[in-house]
Amino acid sequence: METSKRGVNDKWIKASVLAGLWAGIEIIAGSFLHNLRIPFSGTILTLISIILVIGFFQIWPKYGIIWRAGVITALMKSISPSAVILGPMIAITLEGFIMELAVRIAGRNITGYISAGMLTMIGILIHKVVRLFLLYGWDIFLIYEEMFIYATKKLGFINVQPMRAVLSLFLIYALLGALAAFLGYRLGQRAKKEQHHEYTPSSEVHGNQWQQPSEEIEYSTRYLIFLVVVIPIMLYALSTLTLGAALIVTLPWFVFIFWRYRFAMRQLKKWLFWMQLLVILALAWFFSKTPVGGLEGRIIALSGGMIMVLRALVVVTGFAAISTELRAPLMQHLFFRSGFRQLYISVNHAFGILPMVISSLATPRQFILNPARSIAISLRNVNSWHQHLVQSLDKKEFD
Repeated sequence: METSKRGVNDKWIKASVLAGLWAGIEIIAGSFLHNLRIPFSGTILTLISIILVIGFFQIWPKYGIIWRAGVITALMKSISPSAVILGPMIAITLEGFIMELAVRIAGRNITGYISAGMLTMIGILIHKVVRLFLLYGWDIFLIYEEMFIYATKKLGFINVQPMRAVLSLFLIYALLGALAAFLGYRLGQRAKKEQHHEYTPSSEVHGNQWQQPSEEIEYSTRYLIFLVVVIPIMLYALSTLTLGAALIVTLPWFVFIFWRYRFAMRQLKKWLFWMQLLVILALAWFFSKTPVGGLEGRIIALSGGMIMVLRALVVVTGFAAISTELRAPLMQHLFFRSGFRQLYISVNHAFGILPMVISSLATPRQFILNPARSIAISLRNVNSWHQHLVQSLDKKEFD
């Protein structure tokens, strides 16, 4: 096992390089896609991540780098200005572990890389389904089923089953993942032959960003435990209560959340978020099944839609609150004190090379117009960034 003079596993150092590049692309491409409200931006970012990770693995094909980089990149998201960070953190961690597992099972070959891309896209699609269930409950899938049946009847496709459409969607995601992995393999093979080995010794590695909380708040472990316990109870209650009882139960919750975490509720300021909830209400009104017909049935359907909206608000505000408490310096330093020393150092190193990574990337517009070329150019620098980190570690050893 390769280790630097400071006792840091070389796989963690290389994973820091990949994480810095991964986070840099998330910043450049993610901000562009989300600010323009481009549909399927999360899916596009996952495809870009597959290209990057598979390409990177061609330069350093060592088991253990991918999952480490996924964990480091996810932790870097903990200082994201977004209020809800748990979703992206879980998605990035999931991507890292799925790609690592697929390559380990199928091998370091084109079959393994394509399998990694396909399974990652399928995993992210499952993640989206689980997220929908957490936000709105099982009723959202019943509404989607009714919408599908209605649409197919209108279009004349009477014999098309909803399950067949779902399987077709999974197949499309798998094919996109395979294409992204193949492209990453080709770019990585080319970048391996064109590596730059120069680095800038005068540039210091700093990781203070992760050590500094993003908001001024008196963090509390008790509140964190309270949130983790209460949110599942609230979601279970909302699945069994009537609309009136649900309003009574959720009112104290919202009062508490806005009292303590009002600065973290940026998601609620976005008109697109409220438009999604209005769409859910409209879908519930038109497509929910009810035991009675007529106006009474539609009112019952609307009540069900309101409960789905309350559930979504509980999840969004609850995850924003948990994300805030997880930024506590105590929670961050637990990584160092609990035997996660290499992970803690690696996060700081990834932040340290992030400015160099971002400066090497194209502008957001250029990146989106030609992401493959932008990733290929960045991959040429991974050896130089690795040497930079090693030199920084050696310098600190003698300071």
